Amino acid sequence: MSMENGVTYSAWSNIRYSMRQHWRARPLTLICCVISALVGVGLPFVSILMPKIVIDRIIAHVAPGEFILSVGGMALLLAVLSCMKSYADLMTTESVGTISILKILQTTMHKHLHMDYEVLESPGYAKLGEKAWRAMQSNHSPASNIPRNLSQLLMNVLGFLAYGFVIVTVHPLIIIFLAVSAGINWLALSRARKTEKETREERSKLHGKLWYIQKVSKEPSGGKDVRLYDLGSLIRGVFQSVLMRSTKKEHEVATGDMKAQLSDAVLSLIRDGAAYAFLIYLLLNDKMSLGNFVLVFAAIGAFAGWLSGILKNASELMRSLSEMSDIRAYLDVPDLSNTDAGHKLPSGDLLPPAITLTDVGYTYPEAEKPTLHGINLEIKPGERIAIVGANGAGKTTLIKLLCGLYKPTDGVITLGGVDVTRYNRDEYFSLFSTVFQDIHLFCCDIAGNVSQQSPDHTEYDKVRKCLEMSGLMDKVSGLTKGESTLLVRRVHNDAIELSGGEKQKLALARALYKDAPVIILDEPTAALDPIAESEIYQRYAELTAGRTSIYISHRLASTRFCDRILLIEDGGIAECGTHDELMRSGGKYAEMFDVQSHYYKDGEVSENEDAFHLA
Repeated sequence: MSMENGVTYSAWSNIRYSMRQHWRARPLTLICCVISALVGVGLPFVSILMPKIVIDRIIAHVAPGEFILSVGGMALLLAVLSCMKSYADLMTTESVGTISILKILQTTMHKHLHMDYEVLESPGYAKLGEKAWRAMQSNHSPASNIPRNLSQLLMNVLGFLAYGFVIVTVHPLIIIFLAVSAGINWLALSRARKTEKETREERSKLHGKLWYIQKVSKEPSGGKDVRLYDLGSLIRGVFQSVLMRSTKKEHEVATGDMKAQLSDAVLSLIRDGAAYAFLIYLLLNDKMSLGNFVLVFAAIGAFAGWLSGILKNASELMRSLSEMSDIRAYLDVPDLSNTDAGHKLPSGDLLPPAITLTDVGYTYPEAEKPTLHGINLEIKPGERIAIVGANGAGKTTLIKLLCGLYKPTDGVITLGGVDVTRYNRDEYFSLFSTVFQDIHLFCCDIAGNVSQQSPDHTEYDKVRKCLEMSGLMDKVSGLTKGESTLLVRRVHNDAIELSGGEKQKLALARALYKDAPVIILDEPTAALDPIAESEIYQRYAELTAGRTSIYISHRLASTRFCDRILLIEDGGIAECGTHDELMRSGGKYAEMFDVQSHYYKDGEVSENEDAFHLA
């Protein structure tokens, strides 16, 4: 089975993978699967054998003691097998699938938390994810049920062989007739599975669209626009259109399954009728004893069930293995960065050596042109740099490259002359405290959101100090539980919600708590008013003293305290210098600064001009 990421998983490989998961989690589950298969054959065989023994004993006029012993022994065996089957079925039903899906969910979460961000964000990986999640949530033959499917297939094969042997002793022609009908039924099932396989990717995409639209409709963040702009009818229309296409594809798969089941029913009627007629003929012509007639008559009916079971379970197993391939393709996508032991990070001094970008460029997957190109920059230890530019110029992309979240598609980034790809990825991350535009809060208390640690590893005095420095302590001190107040009301009923500006202050406190030698702020004050922003940057000019600091801001006056200002335009560094140097040069930066300053001079907030220039 060829995967989108180029990896091939054979049926045997997927079976071994599933078996290892269950064996490591609970070996008894697999043992019970084998017992269930063996007992699943033995119990019905003893059940059809018992009437033959009773009839043969009656016809032979055996003594009452012998009759009771033989029949009682069979009844006791039935009871023992029934108990074993009940226990084994309970274990396999409760454990198989549950163990696997929980393990897969755990593995998936670990993958998401530790894999390269660039891979996690890529469109190709998202497509693999849609297929994998569909496989994990399958209602038909989920990949997590592979041991159970194998157990059922083994049971049907053993039943087929045992009952087939009984039938062959009467007449081989019956077996041939039943085998031909089974082959016809297998073709019908194969066509159904082919339809299911050919439409799987398209159905996965359609389900992903339905999930996204449904998510958009319930997210509070978009609820204001939906209501004020009357987007409800538009969203319903898009949802209905996608739903119709999805329903059509699901109908194709359901129709194939229905045809296969109808074919099986019709063939069963024909083959069983013909086989029973032949048995009656043999009995009426004294070519078969009554006991054998009862045994073979029951065996033919059961044989058809074993045969149908083989076809059904084999088909389900193939689907399960295919779904397992989708899941493994998702989980086995390799990281691009070095996660093994790498080059030793510089140590001893507070600051790392210079970070140098040489002819660095970056092109997003499936993009027609590069977002960044020809970036040449040296960030000196302790330097404060501001990065400005229009929306979409590539400022945040440049920051992600510096942090190691992205790998350059062109050029090289070095730390102290060593290519950053040679360092261990996670050790390299430890150099940076970052605040991005999209701030995420976690469902724990304020202190945990600042420290990013469990309570027993959180330094609460340090948390309070960082909250004070970020300007959020006034808010926290007014809360009943202070820094122990829970966040994210969706998870905790007694949680509070922070405003946009408060979230940014908390993110600043988080960056301060980490106390990394390089601090990067990507629009950290976008939700603050100009006066509050000026105060934050004045404070940060003091707090980041002795550290390398990089700032992104659309408000150019907020960058005046930096040693250098970089203007990103058309994917490259268009201008570089101090604020005064760039203003004297009269280029794009000076033009943008003048435009912004007029808003403050001519508008209602002109009285804040002094505060504006304080930055």
